[in-house]
Amino acid sequence: MGQKFFISFNAADQTKAHWIAWTLKEAGHEVAVHDWEIPAGGNAPLWMNNKLAWADRLIAVISPDYLPARYSPMEWASQIWNDPDGTKGSVIPIIVKPTPRPPPLLNGLSRIDLTNCSEDEAQRRLIKGVDRPEPPQRKPAFERVEEGPDNKDTGPADKPTFIPVNVNDGVPRWLKLSAAVAAVVGAVIAVLGFFFGVGSGPTERKCTTNIGGMVVCGDYRDERIQRGN
Repeated sequence: MGQKFFISFNAADQTKAHWIAWTLKEAGHEVAVHDWEIPAGGNAPLWMNNKLAWADRLIAVISPDYLPARYSPMEWASQIWNDPDGTKGSVIPIIVKPTPRPPPLLNGLSRIDLTNCSEDEAQRRLIKGVDRPEPPQRKPAFERVEEGPDNKDTGPADKPTFIPVNVNDGVPRWLKLSAAVAAVVGAVIAVLGFFFGVGSGPTERKCTTNIGGMVVCGDYRDERIQRGN
């Protein structure tokens, strides 16, 4: 459904303002342009009052010539007063010439910039800019987020490398197990033999008898007391 726009502009920007109005009409909207409707001898202030009440929104054609004009602030300020928080988008600033210092009330509004672009691009910006936001007709696509290497929670940067080993070298498994058990048993026997002298045979020790009858053989003491016959 088309919208109704009041086109507020200065005579110095008439060409741009008429292009904006015509483009909106082609898109199915209605426009109010004073020099398209007020006949010779017509009452301009009365026309302005009626059309501002009729319009859904006001388009302010912004340029250095528009802002200081006498009647321009009357037009856009009346619409801002009716939409102080901007939820209706009652005033749409459209920049047609670079303007460094827009009024504070207009500076805080979202705007459409038609400077430095082709006619096709200007048309696209204008039609898209005046459309009211609404949900899409189709369900948006699901966006899958892939974690990149820079993500701190992804763990180590380099994954461990596992080298496959072929254990099937032609030797039976039971023979390998037997050899391993024999090696373990041999190691245990060697340790026991080292500490307890298992299988090493008798060791000759030099024995002496101390005062009191105690016999000392090598590093060991024989606690037996030699008794005379």
